[in-house]
Amino acid sequence: VKVFEDNELKLELVKEIKEFAYQTTKEKVFILIKAINLRVESQNALLKLLEETPINITFLILTTSKYAVLETIRSRMALKYIKYPSPKINISFNPNRLTNNDIYEILKQKMNKNELKSFIYELFNGLNNPSQKVLQNFEMAIKLVDLNANRSALCALLMLSIRQSNASI
Repeated sequence: VKVFEDNELKLELVKEIKEFAYQTTKEKVFILIKAINLRVESQNALLKLLEETPINITFLILTTSKYAVLETIRSRMALKYIKYPSPKINISFNPNRLTNNDIYEILKQKMNKNELKSFIYELFNGLNNPSQKVLQNFEMAIKLVDLNANRSALCALLMLSIRQSNASI
């Protein structure tokens, strides 16, 4: 197994994958491509290699969503969906009474995409009667997480909108 891993599938990485794949081998080789962001131009560069896979090479692409993979690639590969349990984030404060310190402590934390989604759901579940504006911010935040928006900015947006909404009640 040869692993090619990066946050983003870039053209340079595709070039390395091609160079490795075209080395002749008598043994079965699995090439694992692991990336969160799959650039369109990189996938297009990878497409010819996937269409005409060298002998004894099997490709595995590991990413967070099948929709991150171009349809032209998905149509040439078998898809396997593996669901991992979302991390459980426990919030140690009352979302209905947010303080500056609560917000500051959350902003200091480094959360990956799944942890941030879990945090957003826990924050939402802890609210009593959120306003329409707060609900819209939660909906927008979940979409922005999937688009890899700045995690600290999303947390700040949500918590400040909650605090502002609670102050006006």
